[in-house]
Amino acid sequence: MDTVTIIYLVMFFFGIYFLLLFLILYQRNKETFYDYPKPTKFPTVSFIVPAYNEEDSIANTLNALLAINYPAGKKEIVVVNDESKDRTAEIVKSFCKKYPKIIKLLDKKNSGKADSVNQALKIVKGQLVAITDADSYPEPEALMKMVGYFEEDPEVAAVTSRVLVKNKKNFIEKFQDFDYHVIAWSRKVLDYIGCVYVTNGPLSIYQTALLREVGGFDTKNLTEDIEITWRLLSKGYKTKMSYDATVYTTTPSKFGRWINQRTRWNIGGLQTVYKYKNFFLRGKNLFGYFVISYVSLAFFLSLIGFFLLARYLWIKGVFYLFLTPAIFKGYNPFQALEFNFFFTLLFILGGVFFVLSFYYYSIAIKDLKYKSKSLLMILVYVFIYRPLYIIPYLISLYKLAKGDIGWYTK
Repeated sequence: MDTVTIIYLVMFFFGIYFLLLFLILYQRNKETFYDYPKPTKFPTVSFIVPAYNEEDSIANTLNALLAINYPAGKKEIVVVNDESKDRTAEIVKSFCKKYPKIIKLLDKKNSGKADSVNQALKIVKGQLVAITDADSYPEPEALMKMVGYFEEDPEVAAVTSRVLVKNKKNFIEKFQDFDYHVIAWSRKVLDYIGCVYVTNGPLSIYQTALLREVGGFDTKNLTEDIEITWRLLSKGYKTKMSYDATVYTTTPSKFGRWINQRTRWNIGGLQTVYKYKNFFLRGKNLFGYFVISYVSLAFFLSLIGFFLLARYLWIKGVFYLFLTPAIFKGYNPFQALEFNFFFTLLFILGGVFFVLSFYYYSIAIKDLKYKSKSLLMILVYVFIYRPLYIIPYLISLYKLAKGDIGWYTK
């Protein structure tokens, strides 16, 4: 058995293992998937909205936050203007005049999202801090579906929501909608083993005292929401997800911006893995034993899979290129295939992997109600959209190798 065959077997093993793990966890807990602890106490909540050049969305975000159902006097909103060059500050000031007891504007020099949150963290009064992106729109009941987790278990440091896509017109937007459903479903499944490893930027809530205790957000990490989650988990705290708490966000509408966003995600994810590498297979919870392993394997196997595919396409491409004249003369190219035990095993494992994948995706997108189009959507997602992931991933590796770490969204 050659090295390449061993690599294929290892990849299929891990792929099937994780698919089965997610599917089994879902089957065991599907009756409670949308459940959440109902709050009986209502702690004060401070919404922090970092904003940089958000004149097109900030008004809608503030209206969405004002519409959130929560007891009067228990909610404040602090918008942090990160030296925007457009009308962001002007728009927020108009809201401050209209709602002076609820909305505040904090102006600061441009220093990035993480530092914006940290600056606001110094002045907010809420027992809980809710971080919301300036282009995201929580549903009115989202907060009520999240705060109960803190009351239920004092060790819960953060609760995140289900993020869905607001703009769904062109190809890249529609398949981000598909993608976000899959991501949210997968994240909720991991909640059942205490492994929610991302508290997303569009809407996540934290214990204010704990955020201050751990030093706030990491200003050097491009995915501060991932890093803060790992920091809390590494200190033994718990993170949860309320699947029924929904927030809608605006996603990139052009392929170039999509690449920039995913490049940032990949760079930040790799930064976080490297930062917490010493926790690998250590600690009292599953952070060191599962989260780091799972995320690291996802990065590593993606890269290996790309090189295996590139190798296969190159070898087969050259083979059939030179074989074309013989095929036209009646030669059967399938005669070149060698069927043996390992080839058959790989064929079977590949079949099992793809069947499980389609079942996995069909469950994750059931809320989309595609009906007759579901199979086609999954096929396009698996064979066209998902392979595009490798582009920002390779760019992120190149950027990290060069030490070129910047903001790749705006």
